[in-house]
Amino acid sequence: MEKENKIIKTGTGTGTQCRVVITKEANQELENLVDKIKEGNDTVEITKSDVANYVFGNLNKVLSEADIKALKNIYFDERKVLQNLLKQSHDGAELPLEIKKMVRDLYGLGEQSKRKYPKNSSEAVLET
Repeated sequence: MEKENKIIKTGTGTGTQCRVVITKEANQELENLVDKIKEGNDTVEITKSDVANYVFGNLNKVLSEADIKALKNIYFDERKVLQNLLKQSHDGAELPLEIKKMVRDLYGLGEQSKRKYPKNSSEAVLET
């Protein structure tokens, strides 16, 4: 995902502006919240950006550990896990035993096929 940062001049100095892409539904929720804040009060001048900045600035106060775990679960990427395991393996680390077992089982090479035979054993030849 590409980050977009743009330096902007503000009345108090220079700030960084970042772009976040939201869904149509999230945008509607922002508009509803702006309308609710402005409702019955002509003295409030607020934009969707103001509300979004307030919400994002206070997310750590609002999100629980369960919310964070749910987000991790939603966006978990099995391929990245496997890529990282392979990279670590290429760098000399051992693959976890569970992964080794799963790969062997996936290709029909489970525990039965892992039996060790002496080098000169005719038993190994007869079973293949």
